[in-house]
Order: sequence, then C-alpha cells, then structure tokens
Amino acid sequence: MALAAALAAPTWAQENAGSLADTAAGSEAMGPADEIVVTGSRIARPNLENTTATLVIGDEMLNRQNYENIADIVSSMPQFAPAFGTGRTTSSFSGSAASGLNLTNLRNLGANRSVVLINGRRVPGGTPLQPSVDFNTLPTVNIERIEVITGGASAVYGADAVAGVVNIITKRNFRGLEVGASYGIAERGYNKNSNAYMMFGGDLGDGGHVLVTAQYAYEGLVSCADTYVCGSDIRYNNPAEGPVFAPGTGLSGIPPLSSVGLGGNFFLGSGATALQLTRNLQTGQLETFNIARHGFNRNPERTLAIPTQRLLFAAEAEYPISDAVSAFAELNYGRSSTNGPIEAIAFQSTSNLFGGRPGVPGVRVTIPVDNPFFLAATTPEQRARLTPAQIAGGIDWSQRMSELGKRGSTNERNTVRVAAGLKGDLDLGGRDWKWEASYVYGRTELNSRTDGLVGTDRLYYGLRVEADPANPGRYRCTDAAARAMGCVPVNPFAPYTQDQIDYLTVSAGQSGISTLHDFNAFVSGSPFDLPAGPVSVAMGIDYRSFSGFQDTDEVISLGLTTGNQIGDNEFVKTKTKEVYAEIVVPLLRDTSFFRTLELEGAYRLSDPSSGSSYQTWKAGGTWEPVDGVRFRGIRARAVRAPTPGELTGLGQTFGNVNDPCRAINRNANPTRAANCTADGVPANYDPPLAVQQGVGGTIGGNPDLKPEKADTWTYGVVLTPKFLPGFALTVDRFDIKIDGFINTVGRQAKVNLCYDTVDRQYCDDITRSFRPEVNGNFALTAINDQLLNVNTFKVRGFDVEARYSFDPGLALGNEPSQMTLQVLSTIYDKAEQTQPTGDVTKLDGYAGGDTATQGFLRWQATANVMYASGPFGLTYSMRYIPKTKASPFLEGFPKIPAASYHNLRLNFDVTEKANIYMGVNNLFDRKPPIVPDNSSGSQAQNTIAGLYDVFGRQFFIGAKFGF
Repeated sequence: MALAAALAAPTWAQENAGSLADTAAGSEAMGPADEIVVTGSRIARPNLENTTATLVIGDEMLNRQNYENIADIVSSMPQFAPAFGTGRTTSSFSGSAASGLNLTNLRNLGANRSVVLINGRRVPGGTPLQPSVDFNTLPTVNIERIEVITGGASAVYGADAVAGVVNIITKRNFRGLEVGASYGIAERGYNKNSNAYMMFGGDLGDGGHVLVTAQYAYEGLVSCADTYVCGSDIRYNNPAEGPVFAPGTGLSGIPPLSSVGLGGNFFLGSGATALQLTRNLQTGQLETFNIARHGFNRNPERTLAIPTQRLLFAAEAEYPISDAVSAFAELNYGRSSTNGPIEAIAFQSTSNLFGGRPGVPGVRVTIPVDNPFFLAATTPEQRARLTPAQIAGGIDWSQRMSELGKRGSTNERNTVRVAAGLKGDLDLGGRDWKWEASYVYGRTELNSRTDGLVGTDRLYYGLRVEADPANPGRYRCTDAAARAMGCVPVNPFAPYTQDQIDYLTVSAGQSGISTLHDFNAFVSGSPFDLPAGPVSVAMGIDYRSFSGFQDTDEVISLGLTTGNQIGDNEFVKTKTKEVYAEIVVPLLRDTSFFRTLELEGAYRLSDPSSGSSYQTWKAGGTWEPVDGVRFRGIRARAVRAPTPGELTGLGQTFGNVNDPCRAINRNANPTRAANCTADGVPANYDPPLAVQQGVGGTIGGNPDLKPEKADTWTYGVVLTPKFLPGFALTVDRFDIKIDGFINTVGRQAKVNLCYDTVDRQYCDDITRSFRPEVNGNFALTAINDQLLNVNTFKVRGFDVEARYSFDPGLALGNEPSQMTLQVLSTIYDKAEQTQPTGDVTKLDGYAGGDTATQGFLRWQATANVMYASGPFGLTYSMRYIPKTKASPFLEGFPKIPAASYHNLRLNFDVTEKANIYMGVNNLFDRKPPIVPDNSSGSQAQNTIAGLYDVFGRQFFIGAKFGF
C-alpha cells in the first residue's frame, strides 16, 4: 500500500503554545524530513522503514475538501470503495435500521472486515448487531492523522482485521483553545452543510496532557427532485428497441412510471376479459388504467442524501502518577440523528399480506365483491367479468397511499466509548521496556422509527363492510372484534377521510443495543542486541466480547403492517481470549548490498467462546541493498468469526431484480432461453416496473456459519533516492484469498444461475407466481437468500504512491515557499467470488453491482498539489475514475465514461491566531453517470452514488480562531 506521509504541524503552531491547531495553518510545512512514526505495530518505527504497508492521511488530506466525517475522508482514498447501503447517499432504501449509517469499506471487502481504533484502542460498533464503526459518531477536528494499516494487521490488532485497520490518532500535543465554524452548499442550493466546534488542550501535571473537543455537524437533505440523476425511474432496454431516455446508455425513451398509482389499480376478471381499473382523480369515476396517464413517478419524492445531524464530544487525559507510570483515559460520545423520507407506501394486495411468517403465508388483503363501496363504484358490466375465485375471495388491488403521507426512517444512534488504563517504563536488566494495560467499554443504542406505514390488519377489516343498522345509510366493519378495536370502514374508491387516514396509518420501528468490552495488556522492548542492532519484541494478552440484540415492534414482526416483515435478532454474545507476540530481528546492517536486512514476525492465538481456537500470524522482512531502495514483504493469516448480526435474524425484503426471462434478457444464452420456456415464461414477457422492483423474499442470518480464513501477501518497494531529496515512491502488491467468505450468494446471482445452468442451481429459492399486472402465474415474485460461507473470495492488485516535496521558488515576499506533489492509485487485476456450486463470479472491471456483491474498479487514482508560502496556502486535489463497466449482473449496458473531479482549497492566516479558508469541490460540475438502479449497488438510485459525486459543484467557507 502507498505510504502518504503526513505533513508536519505549521511552524507557528509549533512555536506558540495556545495558537491555532495544525489544521488551521496556511504555512503548512511540507519538507521531506518530517517523518511520522506510525503505529502499524506494537513496535513503533518510522513509516518508510515499516514492513507493514501503511497509508497515513495527514492534516493536508483531512482538510482538502472540508469533509467533516471520517468516512468521507478515507473513502476518497483509492484503497477504499463505497460502503454500499451504509452511507449517507446509499442507505435510504437499506432498511430502516441501516438508514443513515456511514461506514467505510477498505479493499471493498466490507466494513465488517476491518478494525477501527482510536490511539490503538478499539471503537465500539455503530449498530446493535455488527462491530463495524459508524463514523457519524466520531469527531474530526481532534484528529492529527489517520493510519490505514494492511498486511498482517490481524496478528497485531486482532484476528478479525482481515482487510486491515483504521487507526485514528488524536492531537495529544495540542495546547490552547480553538474555535471554528464552516458552511458549505451546492451550487444548486441543496446539500447545505454546517459545522462548528470548540477544542481545548493543556498540560496536566508534569508531562501529562488533556484534550477536550465538542463538535456539531449538520448535512442537509438532497431530494431526488433536486437533481436529474434520480428525478425519474429508469429502465434499461436494448437501444435498438427505440429512442433512448439518456443518450449512450440504452435507457428507454419514456421515463418509466410505477403502475401503483394514486388512483389505485383494481383487477377484475382474467385472461382476455381482464380489466385493470383506476380512479380518475378529477372525476372520481373508474376508468381503464393507462400507465402513461395514471402511472406514478415516485423518484422525485425519494431522498438522494439523508439529512444528518451530529452532536459529538471527546475528551482524553494522561497524568503521570510517577516518573515511571502514567494513567490515561479517553471518553467519546456521539449522537447521530437521521431522517430519510421516501415516497408513500405502494400497497399491493399480492405482497402486502395480513399476518403470516416465513413458511406460513399471510392473508391477502383483497376487496370483497359484496363491499358496498365496490358495488357503488363499478358497473354491472364490469362485475360480470369477475372470476369464481374473485367472487369467493375478493379482487386484488394496489394503490399509492400518498394521502396518508410519506414514509421514511428516523434513526437516532447514541454511542459511548470509555477507555482507561496505565502505562509506563520498565528497567529490565539495564534495558528500557514499555508496558500498557487498558480497558475499553463501548455501547451503541439504536432507536429507529418508520412513519407512513399502513396497518394491513386494519385495512383487511376496514374493507369488510356492512350496513350499520344503528345508522341508516352508513356502514360499519363486519367483524365485531375489529369494531371493538376502533375499526373504521375504508373506501379505496374515493379520497380517504381523515378518520380513515388516522385509522390506517401506523408508525413502527426497531431498537437495539450492542456492547463492547476489551481488555488489553502488552509489554515491548529489546531483550538483547545483535551486531546489526537491537532485537525488538512485544507480547500481550487481549480479551474482548461483543454482544448485541435488535427488537422489532410486533406490528412488523407479525406482518400487521406494510413494509418488510422483520423478526427479532435475539441477544448474542461472542467472546474471544487471545495471546500475541511480535518480534523484529535485524540481521545485517551497513555491509555490501545489505545496508539493512530485518526479519519480522507476529503470532496470535485466539480462543473464541464457541468453536475451535485458531491462529493468526505474519512473517516477513525488509531489505535495503543501498541507500534509497528498500524492499519489504509480509505473508499473513487472518481469521474473522461471525458477528451477532450474521448468526441471527430473518427479514423480508423487496427490491429490484433484473429478471433473466425478460424478453430483452432471455436470449443471452441457449440454456437460459430453454429454462425460461420450461418455466412457462412467454417469449415476449416484459413486466411493468412495479413487478420488477417489487421482487420479495427473505434474507437471514445463519447460526451454522464458520469463521472466515484469509491468507494475504503484501510485498513491494520503497524508493527515496538521494539525488532527488524530498521524493518517495512506493509500490506494494497485495494478494488476498478468503476461504469461507461470509456473504449471501446474492438475489440477482441466484436467479441468473437458476436460468443459466443446466442443473438449475438455486431454483428452489426462487418463486414465480401470479401478479395481476402481467395477468399470469409467471411473474418473478420472490427470491430467498441466506448468509453462507460462500467458498472463496480472491482480490489481487497494486497500491502506488509517488510524493515529491520541494521549494518551487514561488515565495510570497520574504517567506519561503514549499510544494508537495502527490499521486495515489490502487489497481485491481483480480477480484472474484467462487460460489458454493463452484461457479466463479468475476468482479474486477465494474463500478457497481447488486446489494450483496459489488464490483471492483480496475483502477482509480487521486492527485494532490499543495503549496504554501507565509500565511498563504493552496491545495488542489483531483480524483480520477476510468471508463468502466457498470455491473457484473447487467448485460449489454454501455460502459460508463471516465470521470474526473477537481477540487480547490485556499487558506490564509489573517493573524497568528486567526485563519480563514474557502474552497470549491467538483470545480467543473461533473455530473454523475446514469446507471439502472438494480445495478448501482444500492436500491432506488440511478447512479453509483457512493463512487460518483451526486451533488455537483459545491462551495465552502470557514474560519478558525486560537486563544
């Protein structure tokens, strides 16, 4: 991995206690001599000498785009991929409990395969079921740098660090008081972001310190109505079929509309005599449904970026008890409040059932044909088309329930972290040793509520109506028990009354708590010297537990409301006891072709509360044949045990699946065409949007999951030639193979394999059944999925960084000038997942995917130019995404054009203790590409929002003051 050396604090900030922090400086010192000692190991060494590849994100990158969220900062690095479904712009359709999260995705292996630390100590998970950290609950202004560690991190920081470690280092050397505020807004008037903070640092005792930070941040709503990219639904068709909606994309010429409209859909009869009626909103009369006239454009009512409000507090202190022992403590509190409104519920009697549970179908909420409102709204000629089944069981219907209001998830997450311990120095045999013992307690509480739901039990009883004998000319609910519970007769053939709205509308949600306990103790030092230098060792013990549960309101778990039926996640606690050791052995130094030669190793033995013990390790070394050329390599083993959220739970899902038997898809290969025919799907089958985007099913945890086992290679070269002072080039190769990879097969992958294989793989998990919109029993209505150890996941590629710091001779006045040029890139030449069946899904070369499996860009890069002279500083940054395919599961779609994003930041020291800054992101207003939402990696979006900028040109301004 590339090593981005953090820039030093500004000169004046170092020389003047109580002045502004390093992040406020205009005169950023960018000289090559400023070398950071990284903590990618319990044995600390300068970053360019470290065997473990480490990306260091310093203050220049922390501030270049005015990001106020750590996840946004690190996700802009090429080593990271979008955390699909768990980001501000990707989670509005991820389920109520996940809406508004902000996780990171190192190496595109998932947020649950990396470990997050603050000052080398663990951070609690951001959800009740997963240890993945929600960065919405962590402040940014107190950060000195962020270290991203790969290659052997499991043996050092915990066996579950498969992808690596994100280690946040705070500003322990800050002294004084600093206050600051900033404001940002997109050129089009949305995405209004505000931030304010106060930070105080001071000495504590003789050699101790204290740092207190309070921060408020708000990120505003961006509605799909504000932007073209998701202002309407899109649907991919072969361009040869007709005009296109977006040139070069193959999107249909007329933006598709949802067939679940405001006036409802009432299905009478079947076959050639079938009627689909809807209420004319102007006349109130029923007429034949026409999608162009009565369809509903739901996208403008959806949320592209979830408004997020954060209140953050952090405090840390270290106090020397004696010359040899210090006590330390850290406290973090974060509250994140999000609200993701989306369009009103699309009730459909074929899928929004009353009651039921997995394996036991619920009752369809049909309209009885003796319903007096039905009889009044329809004509005898229309009723003559009713089938015997409809006469006996009622008619199917659907309706967009906009009169009841929008739905959406309101989430509040509260996270507390307390770390405390002792550390000190030891003199053993005349040699200096260091030790530390710490305990971390963490707790996250989720309170989630979804508004705008419809009670299916209430609707069912409200549609069963009879004349009220006590009130001639009026009606009552037929069921006496329902009447006793306040049942109100419901008339779907007319505007809903306020009494009906109050009766039908339901709010429900989920709540849960996760808890982290982590005790760690280690000692490090040098027991003896070799001719090439001291042997360094570290050894320690670690005990941690993670527990969690998530309860769902009964109206959801019992299927008494629209939306997904979700069961409780029962309380699960995982415990792990570990012992570990590290060693660095210098073999040769200052000899021919061996300026240095070192070997390094680490070992960790883990004993989980369930299952067998397992081992993680790393072995490698560095070789510097001559000054300025250093080779390094690490071979490592990592193991990740399943989390509570993976072991338990079962929930219903509805979403967009691209049916391989659609007319446009079925002839992709002869096997598919034959299987579609065998299942009775007509050759001209072209389901409406509501059918494509309403594919149901269940997704569940699995108590039989086994730990993942990963083997990794990381090796490369570091070049720091003496003839070019200030220049450094690092090239690192990574090769990751994960056996027993925990994931779902993926609903899109399952249905594709069902029709593309002779032995019909996964067809038992797929249901085709009746949908009145297609007037047949061949609609794709459900795909079930479950977490499995899906065999093997392989990722291979390169990390490259070039960095050059120098004096360009562009001084302002008498002040010296400094410039740093930096390029970082990650290149993938393999990314593939092997299914349990042995089939291999190739993932490299794609920007998107489905909600279970994401593609990997072949490569991407960022470039930074940083200039400073006296009080003036200028930063230019650029991110480049090459031309790429859209999704492994989207056939024939044109490649997405290359995209580049350019950003500028200007800062100026008005006085020694006052700094102002301003900037613009996406300088040239690059618009995101159009991609069908079933291939974007997240639901209900027409682009890959986690990767491509969706806001357009944005401006920001801010100020910082020191006291």
